[in-house]
Formats: sequence, C-alpha cells, structure tokens
Amino acid sequence: MLSAFQLLTEIIQNTNLSIASLCRLRPLRSGLSPSVLQTLSPPSPGGSSCDCWRSLLSELSPPQRAAALDSLRPLMNGSQSWLPQMSCLVPFVPLKELALDGAAVLRNSALYRHLPWSTQQVLLNSSPTEGAHVADYKQCSPFYLRFASPLRAQFLLRKTLQYSNLTKETVMTLGNIAGGLGCDWLWLWANDSDFTELLRFLSDLPGGVRASLRKCIIEEIQKRPVIDLYQLAPQFSANLPARMIESLSNATLASILEHITKHFPDFLRLPPHKQSILAEKARLILGVPAEGGISGVSMDLLGPLLPFLDLGILGVVHREALLLRLDEVKGYCLPRCALQEIGQLLTERSMLGEMSGWTLAQMEHAGRLLFTLSPQEIHRLPTVVVSPDSVEQVLDAERRWKVSEVGRACMTMDREREKKESLVARIVHRGGKNKKELSPSCSDIKGTFPAAWSAAQLSGMLELELRECVETLGQDRELSSEQRRAVWARFKQIYGPVKTMRAEQILQLGCIVTQLSERELQELDLSNLGILAYLGGMEEWSPKQMRVAVLRFLRRSGQTVERLGVTELASLGFLLCGMTPSEMSRLDPRSLSAAALFLGELPLRCSELQSETLATRLMTIQAFGPVSEWGPEVFTEIGTLAAGLSDMVLSSLVREQLEGLTPAAIALISPSKLAVVLSTAQLSWMTPEQAGAVTPAQWAELSSDQSQAVAMTQYEGELIQDPRGRNLALTQPSPDSTAVWLLALGSILCALV
Repeated sequence: MLSAFQLLTEIIQNTNLSIASLCRLRPLRSGLSPSVLQTLSPPSPGGSSCDCWRSLLSELSPPQRAAALDSLRPLMNGSQSWLPQMSCLVPFVPLKELALDGAAVLRNSALYRHLPWSTQQVLLNSSPTEGAHVADYKQCSPFYLRFASPLRAQFLLRKTLQYSNLTKETVMTLGNIAGGLGCDWLWLWANDSDFTELLRFLSDLPGGVRASLRKCIIEEIQKRPVIDLYQLAPQFSANLPARMIESLSNATLASILEHITKHFPDFLRLPPHKQSILAEKARLILGVPAEGGISGVSMDLLGPLLPFLDLGILGVVHREALLLRLDEVKGYCLPRCALQEIGQLLTERSMLGEMSGWTLAQMEHAGRLLFTLSPQEIHRLPTVVVSPDSVEQVLDAERRWKVSEVGRACMTMDREREKKESLVARIVHRGGKNKKELSPSCSDIKGTFPAAWSAAQLSGMLELELRECVETLGQDRELSSEQRRAVWARFKQIYGPVKTMRAEQILQLGCIVTQLSERELQELDLSNLGILAYLGGMEEWSPKQMRVAVLRFLRRSGQTVERLGVTELASLGFLLCGMTPSEMSRLDPRSLSAAALFLGELPLRCSELQSETLATRLMTIQAFGPVSEWGPEVFTEIGTLAAGLSDMVLSSLVREQLEGLTPAAIALISPSKLAVVLSTAQLSWMTPEQAGAVTPAQWAELSSDQSQAVAMTQYEGELIQDPRGRNLALTQPSPDSTAVWLLALGSILCALV
C-alpha cells in the first residue's frame, strides 16, 4: 500500500540508512523517497554489498536510481579505485560518470565479462506502435518498460580500442562485453576462416544480440550461404528473416523449438509473421498432420504455439479435445485472429452452446476466454449468471494472467474496454434505465474496475467507501477526466485543502492528482522529492500545470535552474517540460548529461523548441560534446531526448550513429521532420525494431521511396507494406516457399485487422 510505503519513508527519513537494511526491506523499496535514497551510506572498501546494490538499482524507478547513485558519487569521485569491489554497478552508472580507460577495461575484464549489461527503460504511452509487444500497464503510478540495451558494452569496447588493437581472440575473451562489437569490425573479419566461430560466440551472448549487430550478422550470413546455420544459437536463429527460417534444416528447427518451449516469452516478442512461420515449422517437426483435424494429442504437442498456426487452423480442432483443454488455452497468448476463432468456437453447440443459455458452470469454464467474444455476445449472457461474484472471478483471472510471464509479453488489444464494460454493465446499471443509478461500494469497485462507473456514481460514494478505495481508484488509468474530477471533488471534501494534506494522501490519489487546479498545485510541498518524483512520472499534465509545478518546486526548494542536480532533474520527469526554453538553456550540462539516462526513458511532451534546447545542452563540451564525436551508445543513453536533435544534425548521422537511436526516440520525431531530415538511405539503415516504431502519422508524410525503404527494413528485405498497413505484396518469393510466404502475409493481415 502506498500509505505504508510513505510511512516507512517518514520513519527513516532522518536516519543513516544502510544498503543492508534496505535490501531487507525489499517489498517496500518502491515507496522510498529519492531524498531518503540520497542518504544511503556508501559501501566500505572490501565490503560485500555489490549484489545488493545491483538488485536495488535494477528494481527502482529512474528518480530513485538517480538518487541512489547520488549517494555513491563520493565513492566514485572520478577515480577507478571503487571498481574491484563494486564492478557490478558499471551497467547502471551514467556514461558521463564512468571514469574508465581502455587499459583499466582490459586489466579488469574478468570483472565485467559476466555482467548483465544495462537495461534501457522506456515508458510507453497507452497506444504502442503497431506490432509492439509490451506489458499492459493500466496503473496510474509511473511504470517503466525495460528493453535490453548493451550500451555499456559498446562503451567499454570503444575504450579498449583506444588502448590496443582489437582481434577476434580479444573479443572472445571479453565475454558479454563483446555484445558492443560494431559492424565495421564484423565486416573486417568476415572473410577469415574462423568467422563462423565468431558468429556462434556472438549469437550465444546472454540477453541476445543488440538489433544493429544482429542486422549486420544476418547481412553477412546472406552473402555466405555456405555458413552452417545450425552452429548459431537457437535464440538467434529464431529471429532470422522469414526466407532464412524457411530454409533451415530440421535439426536447426528442432533446437529453435526446444528454445521456444523453455523461453516462450522470447517467441511472443517476435514479429507476427515470424511467429506464424515458426509455429508452422514446429507443426511439421512434431509430426502434426494438416489433414483430419487437430486432435487432443496434437494440441498437447503444439501447446501455446497452436493459436499461431495458419488462419483457420482452430476451426479444425476436435471440439471435445478443446473443451477438455480450455484451462490450458486460458493461459495462452492469443493473436487477434485467434481471438475471433476461439470466440466462435465457444458458442458452438458442441462446445459451450448459445450464450443466452449458458449456466454459471459454463461461464466459469470459459473464464477469461469470455473476452474472445464480441461486446454484443457478452451482453447476451443470461442475467442469472452475471452476478458480482462471477464477474469478479472473470476480471480477476484476466488481471492475474496479465501479470504472468506470458501475459506481460503478450499484447493483444482487441476492444478490451468495450468487452469489460459489456460484462459489468448489468452490475453497474442495476438501478435500471428509469431509476437513479446506485453508487458503488468499495467492494463493487474492486470487483469490477473504477472506470466502469459513471462520474455521478463515483461522486455519490459514501465517505467510508471512498477512503477504503482511494488507491484502487487512483491506479486506474482508464478513468476519464470527468471521472477523475468527480472523485477529486469528493476527496477535497474529505481531506481538506491541499496545503493540509499529508504526503501519503497525495501519493494515494494516483492519477487523480492530475485534476489539481493550478492554484491547488501551488499549495503542494514540491520540495518533497517523493511527491515531485511521483507527479513527474505522470504524463497527463497540461502545459500550464507543468509550468506551475516547476515554479512551485523551485520556490519551495530554494533551488535555481542552474544548480539542479541529477536527482532533481530525474525527479522532475515529465514536469521538466514546464521550463521555458530560456531556463532549459541554463541547465548545468554535466548534470543534464548524467540525468539523460533517466529522462531519456520518458516520452517527454515538450514543444519542439524545448526539445531542441535540451538536445543542444547535451552537445556542449561539458556534456557529450559535438554530435560528430558521439558513438551509438550516446544516442541510446539519451534515449527519447535524441528526438530534439536539429534537422541538420539528424540529416548528417552516419549508419552507426543512427542505429543507436532508440525506437521510442524515432516515434517521437515529428512526422514532417522525419520525412525531411532522414534520407531514403538513412531509413534503410534502420533496424526492424526502429522501423516498426514509425507511427502512422509519420508514415503518411514519407515519400514513396522512403516508405518502401522503411517497409523493406521492417520486414528485412522481404515484404513491402503500404504506409497504412494495406496492399501488402511479396518481394520476389522463391517458387518453393509460397506456402510459408502466405503464412507470413496472413499473420500480418491478421495483425492489422
């Protein structure tokens, strides 16, 4: 509970908090204020707290990580003496503060070679780009999505090049650091006799190969058909281009299938057309016949791959076998077309029958698969089976699935809000059309979801019920502005004026605080970094609200813009856009460059001028220097802040630099700017992940040549896609691969429906 977290913060705020005690408080870490984490006692030389620090930094929010690292600065202090005992922190320290040289990297390579390299966190908006596989996050507390990004490995490898020549033998002794290898070195060694051995080593790196290096490896493999793909790691081979997957040997496919079975979320992160092709290949390897229908034995063999087979395959599944295995199917990730097919099957007479005749037992048997039906079908459920208890069970099952390993990796958004509203409609509107709708109790809210209830109903809740349900209400991102305003109006009556509210009460409100007026924001104590960081993690603020919040923070904290440190900048988060361009131009470049690691994780809603001002500050000597000197790791480090780079800078990026842009940064570049500054050649350099981040609005501005370059990149030279996802065509498919190409085309069309 947020209140418990905040109470913990208040208790320890003035104590000398040790890392050991914080590790014992693991369940409560997320409630700690950055100001508390800044007071952590630095580890003593020769101590054994490195693993604890690594655990801490990998779980905290960006403002909290910035604050925790603040407490370590006296230890680091620009020297390398801390590295032997605290080498596990290297993946988390901002690039600007990594005082490492090539000699030290080589000398201490044993300390780094097994480290899990840095994860880039990205907070996505609620409308991810087409094809994105992200976790559902309808929570109003700040939530960050993490994607593997070995930018520290690139940095360390670049440092070693300044000290000595790089050989293949050296690369293979560097362990995980080798993930930072550049394409230029790969090309240099491509004709060596032991090149395949190097590829095998790179393909088997923990956490996978970064996108740009994977693209280069695939390009080299395509030039050398003699390379035995069986020697590559199965996790790498699973993400080969579709045409290459089609030509893999049965032995290679069997190893991929074994990997998929053990690491199914990895499969769910692949593009839809590759999922369909691999599922079809698995069917052949497992000996599942295409004729005669899919038996129960075949279903057991295919497992969660079943829904990814060719469109229509679920229609030939033996109904009795499917009925017996519905509990297993409930745990599957279902692509959009599979959702529709499962929904049709559920209502067949041989399955659960016409929905209007369902019993409570049939509804419970369907469980969360109810959401494979249309809103209209769900509305036809018999009134007798739609009770508060049965509805709560279905919704709870859906929530639990979403936080499961498979649920987090699966992103099937198919009219979910409409379907949930159809399910709860008779509970929410039980007062009838001609009667006043009843206000919910807290148990009603928890048994359904807050956004299902009208603003009037929420406003009419009893004070006791509202107090009990404040956190549940505040965590529902689906609440409309009208609903949030209604709830906020009630809580003002309960809690009193904003200036008298306690910190934990503010944090309990979640997204409801976005309804504070400008005058009410002026009453907040934003010198409390816990409150500032919480508000700074929300993106729904208006420009006026952000401006008021920034001014209030500066006045209450006694800070000036020039003196803001890394923790303060990271805590401001989205609120940073409340500064004027003039104020941004006075930010300390060194602090901003260190804070870029945390700010670059957010899709800041700054104006174009503000974004350009921030990017300009990063190009000063005290920050990262001229862009011409930036390696790809700097572009990845600054994340979404790179969207503010000027037209001239973006248009002059070389391939290695462009590949360092994060997909989130590309999605934030204005459509007109993207079309003007990036040439067709530059667009063709993008990785499939970068190309997949191009938004529909950006597509609409691209020329025919540019859109073709992006489509060819997204589908690795194999498919062309219309800017709006229509008129898909195959690019010179080989005669013996027609079936596989039809699978790929079908899966993409299904995803675009």
